[in-house]
Amino acid sequence: MIKIAIVDDEMEARDTLYSYCRKLAVKIHEELEITLCSRGSELVERYDDYDLIFLDIDMPEEDGISLAKKIRKIDNEVILIFVTNMAQMAIKGYEVRALDFIVKPINYYSFTLKIRSAVDMINSRKNRNIVVNSEGVIRKISTNDLFYIEVSGHYLFYHTSAGIVRQKESLRKVEEKLKDISFKRCNNCYLVNLKHVTCVNKDDIEVAGNWLKISRPKKKEFLQALANYMGGITL
Repeated sequence: MIKIAIVDDEMEARDTLYSYCRKLAVKIHEELEITLCSRGSELVERYDDYDLIFLDIDMPEEDGISLAKKIRKIDNEVILIFVTNMAQMAIKGYEVRALDFIVKPINYYSFTLKIRSAVDMINSRKNRNIVVNSEGVIRKISTNDLFYIEVSGHYLFYHTSAGIVRQKESLRKVEEKLKDISFKRCNNCYLVNLKHVTCVNKDDIEVAGNWLKISRPKKKEFLQALANYMGGITL
């Protein structure tokens, strides 16, 4: 299930986006829950755990940029796509880490390209359970609770919200299992859950209060993956 909100004071634009979402959902086999709002205050007052929000920039009560700033105070991860009559206005989207923008009148082909990227990003963030055999004890770990995996010798150390779990396993094998969700190597020793990266400082990242090194060979790819996860922010 992907939860989408469409905020636009123009009924025609809301209806167009709604119909395009429904049409694409059938093609990509995704279940969508869509909320329609004519005013930004409607969205903020009854804010839900949305995955994607389409925001009209030019609205009479409150412009989309101001509304996006309020949304970011509530939800730092939701994907924002602006809808606008003036493409030059969309540049302000960088202030609120908008993923992209759509120019009115809305073209279906252009819409599909942008929303497919958003859906891929949403799916990469989804939780998954992994089973770990830790010295004869079988444990199930939710990827939401997994900060990063550290390799030392022939052992992996899973750093989780409940503590550290040790397993004799190859990091490459675990990396393969997690390749389509939000995990990326910052160097040869650490496989990091991008969801839990709280700070980047030159060649170091902070994850769950620990500072990990980004190696030079991994730096470009890792930072790009992190930027994509965070919704297009430039690092």
